[in-house]
Amino acid sequence: MVLRASYGTLGLLGHVKKKIEMDTAYFMLDGRCVFDCGFCSHARSVDVDNKFLSRVVWKKVSSNDLKNINVKRICLQVVSYRGYRRDLEEVLKILKGKVISVSVRALTLEEIDSYFSLGIDSIGLSVDVVNERLFSKIRGGDFKKLMNLIKSAAEKYPGRITTHVIVGMGESDKELIDFFYNMKNFGVNVALFAFTPIKGTKLEDKIPPDRNRYRKIQLARYLIFEKEVSMDTFVFKGNMLEKINYRYEENLGRAFLTSGCKHCTRPYYNEKPGDIPYNFFEYNKDLENMVKELLE
Repeated sequence: MVLRASYGTLGLLGHVKKKIEMDTAYFMLDGRCVFDCGFCSHARSVDVDNKFLSRVVWKKVSSNDLKNINVKRICLQVVSYRGYRRDLEEVLKILKGKVISVSVRALTLEEIDSYFSLGIDSIGLSVDVVNERLFSKIRGGDFKKLMNLIKSAAEKYPGRITTHVIVGMGESDKELIDFFYNMKNFGVNVALFAFTPIKGTKLEDKIPPDRNRYRKIQLARYLIFEKEVSMDTFVFKGNMLEKINYRYEENLGRAFLTSGCKHCTRPYYNEKPGDIPYNFFEYNKDLENMVKELLE
């Protein structure tokens, strides 16, 4: 078993001097993935050091580190290598009693059941690519089958299923917003990511999404899930979001914070420190000015 921790988590463990305040610790069960996603540094056909996930370096740690960390949530990212289920179940037994989120490419409801039986709080079943044709091309697999699995899991474990979506994979804004409404109806939370080109992957030359577009999508997701707005709130030009008809109110800037499980922050997951974040991991009043400009 190869267990890794994100750089921010290494700070929480005392393995590096620089410490970022985080309520969630991020660990990864690592190995050579059997899948071949075009955006991922762990893809089967990619010759990239396994220590990367997105642009973050994950260093090896001991399973003893799992016992010694004191946070509000532990997030386990699981690479789909041969034998990952055995290793994941071993780690979940070590973590018994802690609040755990697992992000894993589960294939069946039975597999999902097995993780909940070991005490996890929630599970992330990533879609990543919301356009069905591009899903098949970039990520691989059966889009409809995954949608059915997510729906079945959400019915069985209400409020405990999350999915991940990457903005900038060639999808339209209308497809993203339709997807948000579908997940809202299922009772599934959506965590947003910005596409990040990784050297050595099939999509290494693809350009990340424009930040202004990403802000609109963040705000749309927030309004759908937190304010329960109707579709006529969104004005489209073709299939791209042109305007959001919503009057500003205090704290709307929270739309630009990291989305996902409770206490999730994922610092610098999509950009280098010093760059303007796609997902802000700390709230500040400047976010309110940003949302005001977007709604003008």
